[in-house]
Amino acid sequence: MKSWVRSRLSLAAIILAVLVASCGGQPGVKVSVAGVVVPMVFSSSSEGTPCSTVIRDGVRQEPPLTTVRAQVPVTLRFEAGDGATGIRGWIYDVDRPTPSGGPLEEFALPGRRGSYEARSILPARTYTVMVIVAWSLLVTSGAETNVFRVRVEPGG
Repeated sequence: MKSWVRSRLSLAAIILAVLVASCGGQPGVKVSVAGVVVPMVFSSSSEGTPCSTVIRDGVRQEPPLTTVRAQVPVTLRFEAGDGATGIRGWIYDVDRPTPSGGPLEEFALPGRRGSYEARSILPARTYTVMVIVAWSLLVTSGAETNVFRVRVEPGG
């Protein structure tokens, strides 16, 4: 009888752990440029299990502009929450877009935190940066996309 109860308790503990892990939510990300945390706008997310995938789109809105004083090249610092497996980003010049409309520069960081030295960001110009955080928990995985705008002024 005791082993039956023990095995049921073990099964219940495993099921509870799976439920907690799958309900943990997306990790999110914090970005700072020259020590200034930049506000971001949610763009989209995807979340999937072995059985289904849910895609969410944010309300289309312009991200607020953050102006920082810094020397170039500027370092972008990222810190994502638990479960993040990688961070990818694309840098677009708002003032002088590329002829193709594509990014000036893209980057990929493994894990949940890291820094990237942006070679294409120049002083007195405005940039839009799209950031995707990939994440994986016990039975769910997905990605969240956020966008921010930054302008770097000489100094710092």
